[in-house]
Order: sequence, then structure tokens, then C-alpha cells
Amino acid sequence: MAKPESRTEFFYNEKGLIAIDSPVKLQILNLLREEPRSFDEIVKYTAKAKSTISVHLNNLRSCELVEESFNPKDRRRKIYSLTSRYMGCSQEPFIEHYRKLLEKAPANGYDRFCFAEILFHALCFGFEAYGIDNAPVVKTIGSDLGMSISSIFKSGTPDELLKEIAGFLEFHGKCRVTVLADPTALQIEDSFKASSMPVIGKPFCSLIEGIIEGILKGKLERDYGVTETECYGTGHEHCLFKITI
Repeated sequence: MAKPESRTEFFYNEKGLIAIDSPVKLQILNLLREEPRSFDEIVKYTAKAKSTISVHLNNLRSCELVEESFNPKDRRRKIYSLTSRYMGCSQEPFIEHYRKLLEKAPANGYDRFCFAEILFHALCFGFEAYGIDNAPVVKTIGSDLGMSISSIFKSGTPDELLKEIAGFLEFHGKCRVTVLADPTALQIEDSFKASSMPVIGKPFCSLIEGIIEGILKGKLERDYGVTETECYGTGHEHCLFKITI
């Protein structure tokens, strides 16, 4: 991970992608990613002078990353909330598993499915190798895709829809998917990933996270969250996607 003083994070709004490298601005933005906060809460969290926070908030508002509103219970107090999406950050380049993946490419060059998987993961790991954590934007793209295809699913209840999503993933992913009940989750087993993907110490299936989340939101019109907690990248023999409302 990049040092705080050299870290850059990327946020997206209607104006496009905006890069922020100010440590104080990043403190504010990451606090507001959790939930809207009052001016006094932001001052307390950052441990900065009110005048300093006021300047940074005004700048973030001018970039349309943050908006200001009045507390309905006390109009003397202002509430600040995020109006942009977090898309990723700079980090220390990590090229080891990217090189290992490239080394596997020649042996799978004429296997369509395997090479397609290698190509996809090379793109994901390639960003990391060159110093960019792009997992948030990949998940967002997956969610956009999931929302767009949600209309092809027939089920109207969460349990039945998860079974339908499992079948969809099996059909397109050449894998085995199990629906778990407590906690609600999808477990995906895939022999290609088990043999070909490196253990990197963290999950790497952000696109699938987003697709599942987008289908659930689009079809059931509720705010679902999907988080991959276990992965081939963390040394497990499966990928586990926990689902919450």
C-alpha cells in the first residue's frame, strides 16, 4: 500500500474521474464513505482546525464530490455526504503474481477457456503490478452489468433468485456453485482457478461480486451487498460470496 503522504485515490461523479492526493481530503472522503457526517464530527475525526476543514470541504463541494445539507433536527448544523463513487487508489507496485500468471500463458495459448481466464486476470493483476488497485471500479462495472441483465431472470424471491444466479454462473463460468443458507452466500468451485491462479493474500473476484450484487438489486429492487470473504487468492479451494441486505 502506498504511504499516506503519497497515496492517490480516485472518485467518480458526473464530471468523470477525479484524483485526490491530499491526506486531509482523503480522511474526509473516506469518513463520508461510511455515512453522512456533521461538520463537528469531521473536525473531531481529522483532528484538524475548523478553518482547515472548512477550506477542504468547500473545495470538495466545488469538485462535486461532497454535498452540504441542513440537519432536519437542527438547521444550525450542517451535514455532509458523499456524492461520488470510490473507484480505486494508487499502491506500491506488486508484480510477483502478475509474472507468475504470464508464465502460465504459453501452456494455455490454444485452450480458449483457459486463455480467456488468463487474459482477464492478467488485466486485473496488471493494474496492481503497475501500482493501481482497481478492484472498486471492477466491482462497479460488474454491478452495472448485473443490473443490465437482471431482467432475464424470472425468480421473484431471494432464495429462488440465488438458485437461478447459481445456474447462470455455472453455465457461463464452467464451475460448480452452491447456495448456502446461514449465512446467505454463494460458494463457487472452479478447477481452473484452483490450478492456475496464484495465492495473493486477498480476494480477486471483484467482477463476480458486482455481477451478483447487480442482479439482486436490479431484480428485487432492494439494496443488497455482496462481499467475497474467501477466494483462491486467499488460499481457499473455493470462492465464497456473502450476501447481505
